[in-house]
Amino acid sequence: MTEPDFDRMTKDEVIAWFQNTDSLMPVIRSMTAAPTTGAAPEAPMMLVSIRLPVPLVEHLDRLADQAATRRSDIIRDALTRYITACTAPVSRDEAEHALDVLRRIVTNRTTEGHADAA
Repeated sequence: MTEPDFDRMTKDEVIAWFQNTDSLMPVIRSMTAAPTTGAAPEAPMMLVSIRLPVPLVEHLDRLADQAATRRSDIIRDALTRYITACTAPVSRDEAEHALDVLRRIVTNRTTEGHADAA
């Protein structure tokens, strides 16, 4: 008996195969383990639908294949990194640098204002 080709079968053919088969071994043999991504998610998941350009999704799928992971894992990781970067507190060095820049701007404008008045 030949193995069913689930990738080429229509939905109706797959349903008929399952209804008429006595053995699920072809299905079990075709299964592969899902890639492990570490610990289980700590928070409940919510399905979010977005539209992305086709070339971006194709590139994303290639990366997922290379990393032996899922597209969703890559998107989730990228969004987590982005949100973390956007919401991270300002470090003392960053704050001091910003203050230095503001001081220079104020000093330059104040100096320019006195030069115009003279």
